[in-house]
Amino acid sequence: MIHAKTNLTKSKREVRTNIIILVFALALIVVSISYLAAHFTGESGIESEKELTFCQPENAPPDQQKCYFTAHWHINFDVKICDETMLLAYETGDLKELHTHVETDKVHWHGLLPVDPKTKKITDYSSLQLKNVFVQLKTPITEDEAYGYKNGDACPNGRIGEIKVLVNDEEEKNFVDYILKNNDKVTIRF
Repeated sequence: MIHAKTNLTKSKREVRTNIIILVFALALIVVSISYLAAHFTGESGIESEKELTFCQPENAPPDQQKCYFTAHWHINFDVKICDETMLLAYETGDLKELHTHVETDKVHWHGLLPVDPKTKKITDYSSLQLKNVFVQLKTPITEDEAYGYKNGDACPNGRIGEIKVLVNDEEEKNFVDYILKNNDKVTIRF
């Protein structure tokens, strides 16, 4: 009897795990189809998918659910170092995180953020911090250095440089921790 009960509990856990995996796989399929449609239509006519929050198992009490937020966001970049335009790496980054495709000035995000099952609010935005773009796309930018130039270094034209980051035309002093949002425009200058 105890052995049968243990197997039943284990079976329920396996079913829950399989449901979560299935939902995640379906979300990735939807994003992939949208990505393919964007490439065949030039993407100009495609808006980001609607934001979605989902919980699994759907009918379980909140304390037994795992909930996530997902969407397909675009963040535009304009990077100039010593007046030279720097392009983001092509087709770089994990597709479940911040990454690029064919555009060299646009970052995509269609991952999952954890959500509180009771309040339905996102509990951790850290994967959307601007510093993650630099790490995941192997872009040599930190708080005080960009493409080998440190704050206070001179550009080839003799002008002293300093990293300046604007998000949607507003300066961000603590830019590495800035939480990216859909359609943000990030301008980086040295």
